Amino acid sequence: MNKSQNSILFIDPRKFPFYYGWIVLTVGTLGFVMSAPGQTIGVSAFTDSLLDSLSLSRDQLSLAYMGGTMISAIALTRAGQFFDRFGARYTTLIATFGLGIALLYLSQVDKITNAFGGGLLITSVFILIGFVFIRFFGQGVLSLSSRTMVVKWFDAKRGLAVGIMNVFGAFGFSIAPVLFDILILGHSWSGAWIIMGLVSAVAFPIVVILFFKESPESFGLLPDGYSKTKRPISKPLKFPIHKDFTLDEARSTLSLWVFAGYPALFGLVATGFTFHVVSLFAEYDFSRDTAIQIFQPIALVSVISTIFCSWISDHIQLKYLAYLFSIAAMLTMYGMMNLQSSGLYYWLLVGGYGTCSGVHGLVISLFLPRFYGKKYLGAITGQAMTLIVFASAIGPILFSQSLSVTGSYSTAAFICGTGFFLLLIASFFTKNPQESLTNSN
Repeated sequence: MNKSQNSILFIDPRKFPFYYGWIVLTVGTLGFVMSAPGQTIGVSAFTDSLLDSLSLSRDQLSLAYMGGTMISAIALTRAGQFFDRFGARYTTLIATFGLGIALLYLSQVDKITNAFGGGLLITSVFILIGFVFIRFFGQGVLSLSSRTMVVKWFDAKRGLAVGIMNVFGAFGFSIAPVLFDILILGHSWSGAWIIMGLVSAVAFPIVVILFFKESPESFGLLPDGYSKTKRPISKPLKFPIHKDFTLDEARSTLSLWVFAGYPALFGLVATGFTFHVVSLFAEYDFSRDTAIQIFQPIALVSVISTIFCSWISDHIQLKYLAYLFSIAAMLTMYGMMNLQSSGLYYWLLVGGYGTCSGVHGLVISLFLPRFYGKKYLGAITGQAMTLIVFASAIGPILFSQSLSVTGSYSTAAFICGTGFFLLLIASFFTKNPQESLTNSN
């Protein structure tokens, strides 16, 4: 039994005048946005400062980032199992405090390396340690616990809830680089990380203690705000759960690897693109401002696609979102490979990337509880997040090596586009495992 199930701590969801799930959605979205310093879009704001302060090349920093991200991915399945055992509050408290400490460490990483004599090996080791912990606690555990908590509070309205979370999450991530840049300009890159670390380690834990709750069932409630006596029997769930799959059972299904493969491969593209966005646009003679500003129209497209896809996802099989994901991703890669040709390819990149940004959060949040149930959701989500984080580690070095070896980022884009095409083919052979159970009964 979750320890958090018997711990209300100040706020009782049963006494709210409206369904507490909407509070969970609000604070879960905030938790997801708070992971931004550990996401590539947050780290990218500090890339140039780190290159200057640590005297590393772009390839060397990319390798350290890849190593840190890969190491962080190893423990995510265990983190998911910890979530299943101890609940959202305890998991998120550890994650946000750990992220804060990691940011404070990174704020002093240049001084630490100098104290140990500097040099390439020493510098690489100490920056890798920082990357391990901000990726594990930020992109990994904080994102996992916030998302998983939210989907536990909704069934029939899960698509709507996740859509709202992704819309505000996309807005938060789109303005994060701007806010981080303001902090860097006003307080230096070290001061910016100190401020962010204190917020994560000291301020946000108060929100977690007060408002994070494990599940509606742990308080005698039902998902979506229904009471046990008022749930509309005439409207059964469109995608009912017949069985809660264990982690080993989920691993044996093709659907887990294909549907996790989509956000994993897009995570690779996103980290590679975001990490090197200024350099990528410079290859085609675009200015730094043009490169940075591309995230604004991308965010707009992302919001539109999120709203539409979250609404329709509650009514259709998720394989149709997978098809859309594949097409949008291949258009993204095609636009990235031909930016120099005309403005059309710029907008292909914006439209495709924005659509993928809107859909990928829905895919990872929706397919796991719909396909495998909620009892072991933390462990299965941890397995999926391991794949996603591991893939995202490869992005910066893949794009960096593409430029170093071939003189262009187009090779990396072609490789990723081929990967999305293969996922499209594989998705035709996947199905919801719950449907197999229905057919066998």
